[in-house]
Order: sequence, then C-alpha cells, then structure tokens
Amino acid sequence: MIEILNKIYLKFYIKNGFQYASYLKKKKILHYQGENDYIAKSANIPDPYLTSIGNNVWITAGCEILCHDASVIMINKAKGTCYDKVAPIAIGNNVFLGNNAIILPGVTIGSYVIIGAGSVVTKDVPDNSVFAGNPAKLICSIDDYINKTSKTTDSYPWKNLLLERIDNDPEIEIKLRNERIKYFFHNK
Repeated sequence: MIEILNKIYLKFYIKNGFQYASYLKKKKILHYQGENDYIAKSANIPDPYLTSIGNNVWITAGCEILCHDASVIMINKAKGTCYDKVAPIAIGNNVFLGNNAIILPGVTIGSYVIIGAGSVVTKDVPDNSVFAGNPAKLICSIDDYINKTSKTTDSYPWKNLLLERIDNDPEIEIKLRNERIKYFFHNK
C-alpha cells in the first residue's frame, strides 16, 4: 500500500527535478547526495545505493546512471555461472548531464563538468571539463566553454532581459521568448 501511495505522490505532487531531487534526498535514496540538485523524474538510477552526487548536479531527462552491467545475467544463464559486474558512480559538484547521457559502472565525474546530450561516459572525467560523444571525449575546458557562451550571449539583443531575470518572472520569460522568436525566425 505504501508503495502505491509513493507512486501517486511522485506522479501528482512532484512537479519538477528540484522537487524530485529533494524527495530523493529526504528519503536518503542515493548513497550520498549534496544540496541544490536537479534530477529529472525520467532519469534512471537503478542502483541508487551505489550512486553519489555532489552539490548543484543536474541530471536531465533520460539520463542513465548505470552502476551495473546486466549482460552477466545472460552469461550466467547460458553458462551456469554466477558472475557479477557492479561498481559505484561518483559525480562531483557543479555537474550538468545533458539529456540521455549514459554513465557506465565505476566512472567518477569530477567537479565543474558538462556532459553533452546523448554521451556515453565509459571512463573517469576530470574536473573543469566538457565531454561529449560515444564514447565521451574531451571537447574543451569549462573555462573555454564559459568564454564561448559569454561571447554568444553578448551578441544577443535580449542580453539586458537576462539581467532582469529573477525567479523565472513570467513577464520576463514571455519577453525573452518573443525576442528569441523575432531574432531567429523574423530576421531572415
């Protein structure tokens, strides 16, 4: 009965990834969890007791945090063996995992890291880096990424609206949306 109530609570009362991360932290689901995390409800963390995440970690839609390699189940059934292939995953502070990123067993992701959408992370990722691809490879340093993003942002005509953005004010968000549509679709 409690399991059904938990499912109902998650479906109807947990509206976003901040609330879901807070719920997981309150229930002590992960081995370790820091503060101010975002975990999409559609993220898959099948072995939370082997998963540690730091502060300000964003695990977006469709991410897979896999602390096990289930292929041994097939081998065990076919060969009559009893192999096990598991390892913990540790994610540092200030990490963003793009949509549908897959983190494989035994990986440690450092702090100040961005993992691109759809990436498959097979090896440890050092601090201050941007990785992407399958398998994920170093794209640039976090400082290079920030510099490039800063230059791009400076080129947008709505930069001043970004400075007014406080707590997702609906009026500012509407203005931003309209400016972006005008810029990307009406200037051609």
